[in-house]
Amino acid sequence: MNAFTAPILLYHSVCPDRDFRASARLNLTPEGFRAHLAHLKRRLSIVSLERALAAPSAVRPRAVAVTFDDGYGDTFRWAWPILRATRTPATVFLTVSQVGREWETPRGRYPGISWAEAAEMGRDPLVEFGSHGLSHRNLPALAPGEAAREIALSKALLEEKLGRAVRYFSYPHGAWNAANKAAVAAAGYQAAFSVISRNEDRFSLRRVLVSRYDGVFRLRLKLSPLYWPLRRLW
Repeated sequence: MNAFTAPILLYHSVCPDRDFRASARLNLTPEGFRAHLAHLKRRLSIVSLERALAAPSAVRPRAVAVTFDDGYGDTFRWAWPILRATRTPATVFLTVSQVGREWETPRGRYPGISWAEAAEMGRDPLVEFGSHGLSHRNLPALAPGEAAREIALSKALLEEKLGRAVRYFSYPHGAWNAANKAAVAAAGYQAAFSVISRNEDRFSLRRVLVSRYDGVFRLRLKLSPLYWPLRRLW
């Protein structure tokens, strides 16, 4: 289990398989996503990132948070209607340079969310936006100053465009180093998230990656204390 927060799930895409153009492993069908949320709501309390971070240690095993990375257009068209219908809180980490643009993928172009769509989602009190960087580049591969610019400028632009505070950062590709972590803190974020992480503090929090192969049983296992010791076998 996460030593600093309730478990946090990481999704990327929700849409019919016929529509998806990025990595098929990262896509869940709408039916699969509904099944996940129904299962989670039967067993746990789905909470916002804010509540997940504030949860006392005794509460953490009974709570879970939902996040999305990248900011694909299907987050608005497919995931959000399901989140809204089920009154499920979620945090969406946007890649600033891809808002209103298409992602280049091995399977073709795939639309990102638009600013108008993000603004509409942002009026939902259960939706929060975080930063996934300015350009989705691997931060440890950049010079420290350039990485710090990616971190700070993405926050400023999102706040300007969306008119609301951006409190959380998601490391692109899940990669970070000590300088990146310090830059996130200096930029004024309250917490930062990876995937496989050393989980040292609030700026290196790990999440559970959810893939198309995760049915309800695997999802349940991923949320158990057995997941991290066993994950090398997956």
